[in-house]
Amino acid sequence: MTKRQLEDSVKEKFGMDMRLFLRKKVEEDSLYDYEIAAMLNVRPSLIGKLRLSIGVKRSNGFSRRFERTYGRGAVETFKKMIEDPDKSLSDVGRHFGFSRQNAWLVSRKIYGYPYTKIFMKKILTKKQEAA
Repeated sequence: MTKRQLEDSVKEKFGMDMRLFLRKKVEEDSLYDYEIAAMLNVRPSLIGKLRLSIGVKRSNGFSRRFERTYGRGAVETFKKMIEDPDKSLSDVGRHFGFSRQNAWLVSRKIYGYPYTKIFMKKILTKKQEAA
């Protein structure tokens, strides 16, 4: 299948151009190249090349896998607990059934930056409440 045929097929099946389709599937739905390729019945390498040419980064499927493992809404629950000034990493880990260290790693994967930044916000919040 040529690139033009693929674009026409996407336009016909999904009612949007290839750029919008790939952005939606990767950024909003967090689908991997192989999953999109299966939908379109093409090789994953072709989807990877198209994604790169459009300038869309690879999907971060961690949140989707986390929710598949711990249930719907698990990421949101995790975020609320992490941001709660009265909860520690141990409390969050205990809630989900893993260690404090794993809670630290999960927060880094979900937020994209170290837990230290979140912890500093918690300290500032506690100081403001005390004042």
